[in-house]
Amino acid sequence: MPEGTVPPKVLSPLRLFATFCVLAPTVAVIAVPTYDSATPRLGGFPFFYWYQLMWVVLTGILMVAAYWAIKVDEGHRRQARGAGGGKPAGPADLGGSASTDGAGE
Repeated sequence: MPEGTVPPKVLSPLRLFATFCVLAPTVAVIAVPTYDSATPRLGGFPFFYWYQLMWVVLTGILMVAAYWAIKVDEGHRRQARGAGGGKPAGPADLGGSASTDGAGE
């Protein structure tokens, strides 16, 4: 590591946010005693059903937020490493073949 640079935190605030976004729906749906009732009703649906439906929608929103947070954090980490301002990962970065000359065909 070059002199004077500080490595990025392993657990940054964006990663904590993403962790919350993934764990919140899991905990909310697993804790059945918290929503095991018929009241209050919403549009004729018992609480038990509309609570779970609400979490289906919220989970989608939270997963998008978690994806965004991790993507932004990875960009910050890439810049901190000096790998060039948020360049998208190519096949070579993901362990795939980087050859495009057709020699392997």
